[in-house]
Amino acid sequence: MQEVSAEELKLKGNLSELFSVGVLRKNLLILLLVWSYTAFSWYLIPFYIGTIPSNMFLLMLFVAIAEILGSLLCLCIVKKFNKKRALQVCCAVSCVSSIGVMTFKYFYTGTNILPVALLYLLLEVGIVVAFDLVYLIVVDLFPTILLSTAYGSGSLLGKLVVVAAPLISRLDEPWPLCILAVYAGIAAFFPVAFVNVKSS
Repeated sequence: MQEVSAEELKLKGNLSELFSVGVLRKNLLILLLVWSYTAFSWYLIPFYIGTIPSNMFLLMLFVAIAEILGSLLCLCIVKKFNKKRALQVCCAVSCVSSIGVMTFKYFYTGTNILPVALLYLLLEVGIVVAFDLVYLIVVDLFPTILLSTAYGSGSLLGKLVVVAAPLISRLDEPWPLCILAVYAGIAAFFPVAFVNVKSS
């Protein structure tokens, strides 16, 4: 963990202070990127499933199961694995699963929807675990006095980005999942650059 200097710890909790310290600024910008991805993808999938000509009820059942599995998996991950790496892997899983869904829908001509439902389950598990981890990792990235400011910044940007989810879900195929895959790929690339900050 990186020690923050005494001058940097004389903070009052303002948003401007997050940008005035290099390490905190870097953590905040990466956090905002990943947080906006998780919020966007969390809402995009249900909206998107509602627009595609498929068995919406089966797909939503698998998404609901994925949310339970993802939350349970997150409990195990937090105790045993590095949160930065886990966040990176979850975003990568979402990216690969999005590409998998697009590829399968393009090449598969059968009537069995179960393989697509399983890909949606994997996609949603990645999203749910990343969504949970992004809340948990904040504690490692900022001094205590700036935690509420960091949470508030992430939550605000997440809510702004979520507004686009229903609009993007109604775009022509394959754009919704393409956008999700690219966003997930970008989000998967940056968490390794997080710097753990230990405040005294």
